[in-house]
Amino acid sequence: EEERAEALRADADAVAAREACEARLAEAEARLDEARAEVRAAEDARRSLEAEMAAQSDRQGRVDRLKEELARQIEGARAARERALQRAAEAREDRRVLMEQEAELQEARAGARAAVDEAQAAWETARAEEARLAVDVARFEGDLARITERLEGLAAARRDVARRLTALDAEEERLRAEQQEARRVRAEGDEATERLFAARTEAEARVRERDEVLEAIAAQLAAAEKRVREARTAERAASDRKHALELERQELDGRIGRIRERLEGEWGKPLEVLLDEAEPVEGDPEALQQELRELIDALDRIGPVNLLAVEEHEEESRRLEFLLQQRDDLVKARDDLRAAIREINKTATELFMTTFEEIRKNFRETFLRLFEGGEADLWLQESDDPLEATIEIHASPRGKKTQRIDLLSGGERALTALSLLFGIYLVKPSPFCVLDEVDAPLDENNIGRFIKLLQDFKDQTQFVVITHNPRTIEAADWIYGVTMEEPGVSTIVGVKLEEALQAAGAA
Repeated sequence: EEERAEALRADADAVAAREACEARLAEAEARLDEARAEVRAAEDARRSLEAEMAAQSDRQGRVDRLKEELARQIEGARAARERALQRAAEAREDRRVLMEQEAELQEARAGARAAVDEAQAAWETARAEEARLAVDVARFEGDLARITERLEGLAAARRDVARRLTALDAEEERLRAEQQEARRVRAEGDEATERLFAARTEAEARVRERDEVLEAIAAQLAAAEKRVREARTAERAASDRKHALELERQELDGRIGRIRERLEGEWGKPLEVLLDEAEPVEGDPEALQQELRELIDALDRIGPVNLLAVEEHEEESRRLEFLLQQRDDLVKARDDLRAAIREINKTATELFMTTFEEIRKNFRETFLRLFEGGEADLWLQESDDPLEATIEIHASPRGKKTQRIDLLSGGERALTALSLLFGIYLVKPSPFCVLDEVDAPLDENNIGRFIKLLQDFKDQTQFVVITHNPRTIEAADWIYGVTMEEPGVSTIVGVKLEEALQAAGAA
């Protein structure tokens, strides 16, 4: 009974010691959490300082007159950052050690709890298990001693962490002072930037004035071109009229020549001699006209005597033969032209239908890829000539029964247009493709699909995308922009994102 009472007292002491150990362990865990929070705050301050330093480095190139001073400040900030990184690494190493000690402590605590459970079981069966209870109590005391030693080591480590955190706080104060100085320099750089923007505004105003002058000159030039076109039209009309008059003159010259030959053949004298020998006829004009009509009627009754009929027949026959040959040539050229047109229309129709089917297939596949489902199709309206038929577009995203694309939202219409664009592009891919603000109406989900589509085809085509979307910019391999390092001097800057990210990770 005395041994049992002594064992009970030892067990109560062990329980009290265990509770005390658990209390100290809880306190140590709370202090460890506080240390972790302080370390995280120090890391956040370090990251914010690194971001501020990166922004300061970017602005360094814009403010040339403060370049040397900023360089010295950046070098100091970098040295401070290296020290902070080194101390943060040491803090992370200490934290890792503390985590390992904490894990060991938790294992020891679990062992202690198991020992307490065993001691309680031994107390319930003290009469039958007195010997084993004594062994368990002894082992528990040894575990308790080791736990106490580890707690003391943990307290010492915590004091070291507190000293290092104090040093980090002092370093943080110095970094904040340097950050204030950097902000002051940045404010001066912002003022210089505002002056540059003001100068740019004035330059833009001058450029607008010159654009207005150029627009007026362009209007005058358009009016002058219109007058030139009208003058050319009038010139062509005059040329056609001149050609018709020349043909008429040639015909009259032919008729005059035939009349001249007839008169000279009938009278046996040249026409000039006949005109010189001709005397004016006196008398009443009406009577003379009556006499002329009577003579003409008499000649008509006699019948014409054409001594040049053979020559005229030969000339007319040659002219008829020439005209028939010209007509045959024109008919042959017309038939050849119609045959060529039919062949061209046949070939164009075959090529168009083949290309149209390929575009239709590619449009469906690209639409299903971008919308992750749905239906899309292209077809021609019924017409005798496929080349003149109207093309109908059907697009129905997943979950909708839309039949007309004008009933879709802006983003859906943009994706449908991209599907058709890539459907045409896949028929005959080109080495370069320029896309200008095609992702402007797309939301976050559609932007991801658009970027994936570009990444699928970038192995065979270089895409040049003009965009303001940050996700599209983030997915690019190269970024090109225009900056004005000096007033009035624009410079194109290119950045390869992979190298920039590697440099940022190394820094």
